[in-house]
Amino acid sequence: MNAQAKTREIDYVAEAARRALDDAQGDVREATRMMQEAVKQSRRLRDLLTEPLIANACYDAIRAQVHLDRRNAWKAPVEKLVPSKSGVTGSYRVVQLAAGTLLMFPLPGGKKLGEATREDIATAASFYESQSADMAHKARWLRLVSQHLEGDNTVGDVMTDKRLRELQEEASRG
Repeated sequence: MNAQAKTREIDYVAEAARRALDDAQGDVREATRMMQEAVKQSRRLRDLLTEPLIANACYDAIRAQVHLDRRNAWKAPVEKLVPSKSGVTGSYRVVQLAAGTLLMFPLPGGKKLGEATREDIATAASFYESQSADMAHKARWLRLVSQHLEGDNTVGDVMTDKRLRELQEEASRG
């Protein structure tokens, strides 16, 4: 689909929303009800609204499975003892296969570690480094913010956005 057609589709949905809001004289709840009725009447409007939702839902479902695969591969299998006729034996191999191995660890993008090249590994490492740097910066910032709170005060009670930005800058020097 070309960009112009995509823009027309977005405009179509936006126009329907604007029309409902205008017809409802700014009442968001009434406009929502009215737009729901319009969606029920128009297959095109319904499709334009739901296609992005379906795509996002599918992506989230796949991402959740990758996250689960990554967690299972990352955790070391725990040997469990299983009773047998000859006594108690380890079920290490079964547990290992069920839990996954580090060779099955999914890299960003889905490629398994066991199938990755040096370049794939370097790219994945860079991804995790950037994520960890960003998270560390936010953690330092939140720790600085928390130092300004006492009792039941909220951040909004004691700090301005300007001060929060100053702490954000301070945390970036980490």
